[in-house]
Amino acid sequence: MDLPYEVLVYLFKFLPKSDRISASETCRSWYLAANDHFFMKNKVAVFYKSVLNDEDTSPVNVFENSLVTHQNYIFNEVEISSKLNAFWDKMGESIKSLTLRNCDICEKVFVYLLQKCTSLEELNIQCCRELFMSGRLLEGKSEGLLEDNLDNLRILSLSGNQYLTDALFNRFVMATPALEKLNLSACSLQFHLGLVKKFYPPGTDIFKNPSESVLTFYFVLQFIISRAENIKCLLFSNTLIDGAALKLLSEIKNLKLESLEVHSCDQLTNTGILALTNHQTSLKELDIGLCTRVTDQSLVYICKNLVSLEYLNIQRCRAVTDLGIAELRKLKKLRSLNISQCELITKDGLEKGLCAEENKTIEDLNIHSLNLDQTALIMISEKMPNLRALDISYCFNAVTDTSIQVIFKNQILLHTLKLSHCDKVSDAGLTGMGKVEAEGDDEGPIMSTYDDASSNHKIPLGSRAEEEIVRDAKRKRDVKLMCEKLTMDTFTGYSLARMKGLKKLDVSGCNRITDVSLTYAFNFKELVNLNLSRCQQITHVGIEHLVKNCPSIEYFNLTDCYNLKDEAVKEIVKALRRLKQLELRGCNQLTDRTLEPIRSHCEKLKFLDVQGCRYISPELACSIGSLPTLHTVLMSKPGPYITDGVKNRSPAPTFLPALMRKLRLH
Repeated sequence: MDLPYEVLVYLFKFLPKSDRISASETCRSWYLAANDHFFMKNKVAVFYKSVLNDEDTSPVNVFENSLVTHQNYIFNEVEISSKLNAFWDKMGESIKSLTLRNCDICEKVFVYLLQKCTSLEELNIQCCRELFMSGRLLEGKSEGLLEDNLDNLRILSLSGNQYLTDALFNRFVMATPALEKLNLSACSLQFHLGLVKKFYPPGTDIFKNPSESVLTFYFVLQFIISRAENIKCLLFSNTLIDGAALKLLSEIKNLKLESLEVHSCDQLTNTGILALTNHQTSLKELDIGLCTRVTDQSLVYICKNLVSLEYLNIQRCRAVTDLGIAELRKLKKLRSLNISQCELITKDGLEKGLCAEENKTIEDLNIHSLNLDQTALIMISEKMPNLRALDISYCFNAVTDTSIQVIFKNQILLHTLKLSHCDKVSDAGLTGMGKVEAEGDDEGPIMSTYDDASSNHKIPLGSRAEEEIVRDAKRKRDVKLMCEKLTMDTFTGYSLARMKGLKKLDVSGCNRITDVSLTYAFNFKELVNLNLSRCQQITHVGIEHLVKNCPSIEYFNLTDCYNLKDEAVKEIVKALRRLKQLELRGCNQLTDRTLEPIRSHCEKLKFLDVQGCRYISPELACSIGSLPTLHTVLMSKPGPYITDGVKNRSPAPTFLPALMRKLRLH
């Protein structure tokens, strides 16, 4: 008996995106339910490096003839010509979000698609230099042909367009009366007052005579003043905005910002932050990451006045110390915090600030590259029980087998965990099969079977590095024995496998991880993104168990895993039916035999990286591009090939012209 449509939709709401996509391939009724309006409003159709035209084989025909209507489209690095006019005629009225990124499109075609997309709520035009180069785009059309077409547009992004001018900007905003969010990041905004005097003498009506030569902050400021009651979100990242400009912006009457992003703005000073916090007290999101002039003083103002803040990014604000971090205890609504790469932050600041008391509000914490010890990480884990995402990469001294045991114990709600290049982590910590030492010892767990008293009387003849290799080998052996026994006497810790909802895991550069961890600690049915790059001890033995226990992996990074052979790749592509991206760069034991399983089993693969795989010949790497879903193949430049261990310096084979658009040579 078939379930009613409404019941299917309700059940699909509990499925992750990947599971819902797979379910939609079951039958027609499931397909329609999985593409209900409830899901389609967040679903995006992406055209990346595709050939788009009016032919029957064009990808756009799939959407034109689809049973469901897509509302959001991204065109990335494609040519949009008049041959797509039929697509806009048919689909334009239903499109609510449109992104053109690095696209080749002329002014006439752009105006045509805007006329057809009458329901647009979001328009993103990023790095389309040819579109703006002439300076005549939308000339005479913003109040004519486009009248009423963009009335519903709430979000406008013109980021990364170096040829944007006041005149071009004015034509866009005059056609968008309901604008709430404006993104001018990475545009050539000019802040010098001399330019204002040159192009706008006293008494000039700037909106009637906007400059066709430059994009000035003065003109943008006047526009924001005229729309102050509507504007809620501004993005000026990677511009030369300074403290004085931010002060002018913050003091605009009736402006009540909810979100501000000024990421990587080196000229920004404490003066601007002070004005911002005094006037824009309704802010919920603030990104001042990589603003090198921001100090503790700014953080004190933020924590004192922006009490409604939910998201804060101060990444690499290197002048921030424990004094500023201690003030974070005042932000009671803070849900997401990025304090990564702030070198002066220590455990003392965190203890007085975030960890002054139990914090059940924070869900996303990034402390990448902080100078902490393991006791600080243990403190964080115990004080923040509701974390969903945690980035502790490059915290060399903090992440040990002891501290991650506490994380595995307390943070069972995590869906994202990153501990890249934390080389003190071993199988003992990930499996929980070691006896944890006291907190002051950085060596982490010691294996219960690794008590060979007689070894203390032997004189070591090898180097310190050799001794470490021997110790790691014994540790691996002992952990494996414990995992195989699985008795209560040996199980003394907590396994990574406790995090049942983990969807993204990055353990790249953790070179003490071996097949033991892959076999006994990696068991995640919902894991989508896994990074094992530079884990050089893993082999096909561990990979075989991993792919069986983690069947949902879509993005798999195995860069510089030197011990992987063709058998490992064969196991991966056979078991991971949803695989979309596979990175094998630097796996120099792989041969041409790797490519055949990829060609046979990868039905959804979009990205393949085989750079540095010296035994994979370029002509075969080229032929793999015939896979219908594959859009990018990264491979080494053609050169001397290896035949039976001997370099063959014969000329490189001719590449297939039809596949060149899919290949990037490095």
